Amino acid sequence: MTTTDTILLMTMSDIAGLARVQRPVVSVWRSRSAGTNTPFPAPVGRQRGVDLFDAGQVGSWLERTGRGNNRDATADAAAYALPDASQGADEFDEQTFRGVTALLAVRAAGDHALSTLTAAELVDLADEYDPDDDLLLREIEALGDTLPVLVAYVDSLVEAAFGPAPAFERMLTDRFKRNLAGEGDLTLSRAALDLMAETVTALRLTQPADSVLVDPTGSASDLLIAIHQGEVPVMTANIDSPTARLQRRRLMVHGVVRTELQVLPSGAFSVTGAAVHVAQYPSAARPTMTPVQILSDIEQIVLQMTDEQLAVVLAPSAVLSDTGLSREADELRSSLLRSGRVRAIVRLPAGLLTGKPQQLQALWVLGAAHAEVALADRYAMVADLVATPLGDAAIDDLVSDLAASLGSQSTVRAHAFRFARLVLTRSLLASRRPLVAGVHTVPSAADQPAAALAVTIDRLAALLDADLAVEPASDKAASSTVHELLTAGHLHYIPGNRIAADDVIEGATDAAGIRLIGPAEVAGTTELGHRRIDRLRFAAAYSSGRVTEPGDVVFATSPRPAAVVDTEGTSVVLFPARILRIEQADPNGLLDAVLAADIQSMPPGHRRWRAWPVRQVALTQRAALADALTSLRWEQKLARERLGQLDQLTDLLMAGVTAGTITIASDALLKGTT
Repeated sequence: MTTTDTILLMTMSDIAGLARVQRPVVSVWRSRSAGTNTPFPAPVGRQRGVDLFDAGQVGSWLERTGRGNNRDATADAAAYALPDASQGADEFDEQTFRGVTALLAVRAAGDHALSTLTAAELVDLADEYDPDDDLLLREIEALGDTLPVLVAYVDSLVEAAFGPAPAFERMLTDRFKRNLAGEGDLTLSRAALDLMAETVTALRLTQPADSVLVDPTGSASDLLIAIHQGEVPVMTANIDSPTARLQRRRLMVHGVVRTELQVLPSGAFSVTGAAVHVAQYPSAARPTMTPVQILSDIEQIVLQMTDEQLAVVLAPSAVLSDTGLSREADELRSSLLRSGRVRAIVRLPAGLLTGKPQQLQALWVLGAAHAEVALADRYAMVADLVATPLGDAAIDDLVSDLAASLGSQSTVRAHAFRFARLVLTRSLLASRRPLVAGVHTVPSAADQPAAALAVTIDRLAALLDADLAVEPASDKAASSTVHELLTAGHLHYIPGNRIAADDVIEGATDAAGIRLIGPAEVAGTTELGHRRIDRLRFAAAYSSGRVTEPGDVVFATSPRPAAVVDTEGTSVVLFPARILRIEQADPNGLLDAVLAADIQSMPPGHRRWRAWPVRQVALTQRAALADALTSLRWEQKLARERLGQLDQLTDLLMAGVTAGTITIASDALLKGTT
């Protein structure tokens, strides 16, 4: 194929990636080099309001000036650039993106440069690799006159990226260049991919070696690439959609052995033998799926599953675990639960979708129903990790819990669950709360056996000479999320006040005005009462201003979740700090000190405060716990005062003795030091 040298274009962000620096650094280079002997290359065009630069000029400039952290910038430039549309290639739209990925698939299959072929030979080769036009033939034929330019670009891209597979992944991750609508919202984070991959890998270890991975959506290529190991065969749906064809090209480039899964228009399909079904909903092929459509697709998986098959499904928590579904969707979910195949339900933390970082996801593990367990006694493993970051340790422990959930009753009883508890399926069906409601996700002292906890408390009370007696109890603890408690009216939310900086009085005395409580006071970096506002000023300038009541819990989410109980009341809360007020007429077991402690226990970065779990106290114990905590707080206050006095005494002794102004009698030792 006869081609001319292809001009490749780059954006400023591309240049930053090539040079391995932050994006603002490129702007600094561009401005500071102006007027020097080595000015930054001038832009050669614009696309959608963005300057475009000649990749060859940029690579040469980087090597000539020594800028950046990539000594091979010229050779690597093609991996961060696109062909110039003026040479015959269309603007890098979706069709061009598909054509380039198709050429990459042909390059991977043939393992030789494409520019040595004529256009006709290339189309013939594509027809040879894809005789049924399942993945790449029509994409290459659609390139038409742009084929020579794009062939040269693909060869350069493969050389720069060190292979077709890295080149293909580079194309997928470049959102600006391919500009494909909708898919970015469904892209999974690294933590989500690791969780899915480790879960599926652990489940496959319980199956025969010939177990296959099945993707009935035909679009979960991120998951399949993350999960695939060695020669594990993969089955994907025979859907003839751009997303499904892209998936098949990607699998081909990565050398993944794929067989076709026949999915009927009704959504029905059939898989024989051992298999693990892997699905993410909404799927990339159908990004606007409704809850009913998602649950219907899961139902198709369940209907065809045999007892030797498993499934791992990731979907929005609003569909798989939360309340608020329509009647039709709720009935569908209840039907799936009654099947007995839903063996584990896990609500996951935010941030697993890169395009929708605030949307919570949930995980279902499906397996054989408990054949040896009576219908009324069937159970599922339930876990709520909404407040638990998915680090390596958390993923390992969760996967261990999930694998154990598929075992027999004796296996389940023998496993020490970190995150989960077992819930009767009939309880899940009867509850009007989220399916994961009441599950503690943060290990605490309450996880100890009741008898051991009582012994520990008695021992500490004796050491402290505290008038406190406890005994083991069998009542199960209750908990809800802040959102559930707000909805039920047991909690009230009051936003903070926006106060002008000029109205804040620093270092004020008690008589100077109303106490202010902001994020600094909540976090403990500023002492309560250090900042105030004049009473008359607050009344005149902030007529709609709000003050606290005794027992209000003032909280903040940044830099980390923190809370403080305002025992005095009549304080002005500074935004972005906010108030949670317990409804005293119907507290439903809520206690201000417990609520504040639960907020304090949230991990850094967990800012979805409505999803925070809150422990509730049995009604018969609420007053007793409140009295005990009040007594302990008083003892803590006295201890802090004594500690301050001891610090002051220490300083005075050192100052006086070293200055020679006092001497210490030899027998004047403090009580308790001998």
